[in-house]
Amino acid sequence: MKRILAAICVVGLAGCGDNTPTLNGYAEGEFVMLAPETSGRIAEVNAAEGASVQAGAALFRLDTAAESLSLDAARARAAAATARFDDAVAGGRSPEIAAAREQLEQVKAAQVRARADRARAQELADTGVVPRARLDEAVAAAEMADAKVSEARQRVTLAELPARENQIKALAASAEEAEQQVKMAEDVLRRRTVHAPATGRVERILRYAGDVAGPTVPAMRFLPDGRVIAVLYIPEPVLSQIPTGTRVDVACDGCPADMTAEIISVGDETEFTPPIIYSDAERTRLVYRAKARFTGFAPPPGTPLRAEVQRNEARRGN
Repeated sequence: MKRILAAICVVGLAGCGDNTPTLNGYAEGEFVMLAPETSGRIAEVNAAEGASVQAGAALFRLDTAAESLSLDAARARAAAATARFDDAVAGGRSPEIAAAREQLEQVKAAQVRARADRARAQELADTGVVPRARLDEAVAAAEMADAKVSEARQRVTLAELPARENQIKALAASAEEAEQQVKMAEDVLRRRTVHAPATGRVERILRYAGDVAGPTVPAMRFLPDGRVIAVLYIPEPVLSQIPTGTRVDVACDGCPADMTAEIISVGDETEFTPPIIYSDAERTRLVYRAKARFTGFAPPPGTPLRAEVQRNEARRGN
């Protein structure tokens, strides 16, 4: 595709009155291929081709039947482990054990609320309703609640009779492990939905509901806002006049008259102009492929461009 576009955008050196170099090229999109982290069949696609979306918007979701079952099983194992731990610590009758258990129940209740707050903050952050900082606060609060539960369980363990201390520790470790398995299962389920990495446009849908997608099989091609560049070809004789940082005036059919860009990189090696050219004289011209970042408006990818080095830049190059 790039070669075809380059072929219709032949590099030329226009003979202007002030010897200002004029370059030809085309607009190119820095596309992002969106693929799920794990393979699966697409259950639903939530965006259409050409649609503009906000960062964090859910674009497509894989089937989650197996992952949901795994999460349910992990939660059941966690509940059983917690129940065994609770039964073990309930065997004591001393006031110290009773107080430790009461404190454990309090921090466990706070843990449930913190995890619920974290889940809500995750949903709101994914849709762009709340800033990322709000999610970070909720995550930190949930982690602190988890730490308090672990600390409270240790206090219960210490309050138990010495003969049961090792058993309580083992049950507490089992409960912690089960909780971690729940978190892992929740994370796997969450990753089955692919969100927009930035505000931008769905350029093309590659896979639809019912198709299989995976890490090496993208489902969408996405163009973030501000990720369109100008690809320009610099003839070898004027390369020294157009270093990185040079500003150019860019023109194309239907584009604003004041469109500009700045050269951000120039290829290290020469190449021949594309085979489809305007004249035989251009066929063997050696050029350098350069990239320029638009400073304002950017045309759609694939648009043929003509760029002229700004007058003050041309004088500086000379």
